[in-house]
Amino acid sequence: MWYINNKANLITGILILVILAISISTSSQSITQTVKGRVFDAQVQFALPGATVVVAGSEPLIGTVTDVEGNFTLLNVPVGRIDLVVSFVGYEEYTLTDVLVGSKEMPNVKIPMKELVTGLDEVEIKSEVVKEQALNSMALLSARSISLDEAQRFAGSMEDFSRLASSFAGVSSGSIDNNEVIIRGNPAKGILWRLEGVEIPVPNHLAHAFNGGGVVSMFSPFMMANSDFFTGAFPAEYGNVLSGVFDINFRTGNPDKGKYGFLIGSYGMEAAAEGPFKKGGGSTYLANFRVSTFSILQNIMPIETGLPDYTDLSFNMNFPTKKAGVFSLWSLNGYGRIVHEPSNPPMEWETSFDNIKYEFTYGLTASGLNHKIIIGKKSLLSSSLSFSGYTNSNVYRQLDSLLKNIPVSDISEKNYTIRAKSVLNHKFGARHTNRSGIMFNQIWYDYNNMANSDPAIQDTLDFRMREKGNTYIAQAFSQSLIQLGGNVTMNAGLHFLYFGLNGNFAIDLRIGVKWQAAPRHSLGVAYGKHSRIEPLRIYLIEFPENDSEVLPNKNLEITKAHHFVFAYDWNINSNMHFKVEPYVQLLFDVPVTPDSSFSMINYQNDMFFQARLDNSGTGINYGIDLTFERFMKKGYYYMVTASVYESKFKGGDGIERNTRLNQNYVLNLLGGKEWKIKENNFLSINGKFTVVGGTRYTPPDQEASRAVSAVVYQMDKLYDGQWTTNYYFDLSVNYRINRPKVSHNIILQAKNLTMQSDLIGFAYNYSEQYSQPMELAIVFPYFSYKIEF
Repeated sequence: MWYINNKANLITGILILVILAISISTSSQSITQTVKGRVFDAQVQFALPGATVVVAGSEPLIGTVTDVEGNFTLLNVPVGRIDLVVSFVGYEEYTLTDVLVGSKEMPNVKIPMKELVTGLDEVEIKSEVVKEQALNSMALLSARSISLDEAQRFAGSMEDFSRLASSFAGVSSGSIDNNEVIIRGNPAKGILWRLEGVEIPVPNHLAHAFNGGGVVSMFSPFMMANSDFFTGAFPAEYGNVLSGVFDINFRTGNPDKGKYGFLIGSYGMEAAAEGPFKKGGGSTYLANFRVSTFSILQNIMPIETGLPDYTDLSFNMNFPTKKAGVFSLWSLNGYGRIVHEPSNPPMEWETSFDNIKYEFTYGLTASGLNHKIIIGKKSLLSSSLSFSGYTNSNVYRQLDSLLKNIPVSDISEKNYTIRAKSVLNHKFGARHTNRSGIMFNQIWYDYNNMANSDPAIQDTLDFRMREKGNTYIAQAFSQSLIQLGGNVTMNAGLHFLYFGLNGNFAIDLRIGVKWQAAPRHSLGVAYGKHSRIEPLRIYLIEFPENDSEVLPNKNLEITKAHHFVFAYDWNINSNMHFKVEPYVQLLFDVPVTPDSSFSMINYQNDMFFQARLDNSGTGINYGIDLTFERFMKKGYYYMVTASVYESKFKGGDGIERNTRLNQNYVLNLLGGKEWKIKENNFLSINGKFTVVGGTRYTPPDQEASRAVSAVVYQMDKLYDGQWTTNYYFDLSVNYRINRPKVSHNIILQAKNLTMQSDLIGFAYNYSEQYSQPMELAIVFPYFSYKIEF
């Protein structure tokens, strides 16, 4: 694997020397920082002036009250981790735990407070906030918040929210070398990605080469704020989704003074800047640019082929006004490319993996203008206008012994969308809040795709798709969060999805109920019908011109699923909880090929076919997810997550089979310890041990493979095989150095220290004349050094 080489070892050595040099020169003088934030109503986001904010356990007491805009400033807060306790008359007391304070990391926190349902003469209620509680106030089950601190601290996460998610119950990763997310047996193609409340294309470099995963995320650690992750039974505001939801937020820039940062690591080099446009003006900017480390090395020294090359740019600008609300302008952009050429001459080729060459590219752009305004004292109107798009190309060839090109694929796709969205939150009272919205997506597409359906026996591109046009998707939703009394909360709503290409639509009911049976014990149940439009190219598959039906799949129904989730949550104390979530997902109207095992449940981006599909396919995912978690407190944390599940499907032949992603079980044991070094520095060591069921595969037909000197599969045994169980161990070492005018953060991680083997496919062995499994067994290192000043 390209990530392990002498150059990586050299850079790691240099980073260790940097750490030692900085540590030796570090001042032992106590360093403090300012903590800022805003306290507001959780449902409508209007300010709560006069709220009391204190640092828990501080001596002497560090505290303040919010101003008329709900803003507060805490001075002289020591660097490290703190808890904030916030109280306001008529609202539940709120505790925000584990706020990380650094010498150049000035927290600007958001405190959403929940209005008391009972009268003021009732017993005061304290909200012992579970840190993993979702930011979205409408989320009751199968949701949690995710943070950059966790992505930097958890072993194997590599500052990537996608990799971080694989530590949670119900989630596994596709492979060691990419960040594909598998949620409760569902593929990554069914995930909804939102940025600043707006749907965006998959934000991973080379996402189409890895079925929704990628080599690296386009999200920079300089940009990320706390966000939400959902695994099932989503609230009604989330539409066109089957698998899961990443609801991502950007940070806002420092409102007081300019701040700059640089990062160099195994993924790339990046620079960031943030601050106010005008001191005291309130408007801020935050921007980041990153370039692949590998692309720089390729320009200055010889290096092996096959390295990823990418750049990305992102920014977030915030413009609050006195009477017209808050405007924000944000953008995420990235372009990646990977090229591979055979490294050996034909006489040294051992398998059919040795004679391939390819070039993949994937580009993404997503930008939006958002506006929020409070109307009266009961309503919040949020609107956005955005533009997004992606380009995807794939040129793949096989070479014969005379170096003749045998074309496998020649793909060129362009897809651009303008989205308009408006959402109204209205608070009828302490017991009832409604959120309703409309969304309209205008889509332009240009597909010029050709592929070889069987490169083992032919050298022509017989699959062709040349379609250029436009269509639209319209959505609307309404949902209400209602306090029913007796400590019962209900979220109920509807989502409407309309597909303009063929006029098909879906109306989805969502309902969730949570009963606080005791102060620390809750029970919940949720149901959701969810619908997802398949990749647009599926509806545009062409048949020959002499066929009476040129686009036979244009009128396919939208794929749907019923989600049922049950939950028991025990908040053992303010820093520890235990959760159990059994679930069942029933998929229906799945496109399949009649009288065939093919189903879109198992679709991968490198699958090309010309076949009529119908919606007779079904699927079922069922299992149980368990989480036992102790959040970071007194310098240590740990978490145990386990999932046992089945994932089955029926294709056009009606036979039930394992899905491609039915690994059956996942177990994660992770934890870490943080030490305070010298007064202002912090060292943490973190580990993660994972046990995961083996990858599913289709056994090769050895006799048929020998006849054509290429891999031929036994399609009647689709996904019957299962690779061996893997036992991964990941390690992370983090060191934070705080100085008065600068901070340093060094992260060293190693994934798969146990050298477990991932099955990546089968290749035909020319000398042995059989189809052999191809494995990937690597230690995947990650390192980064960040300086902020």
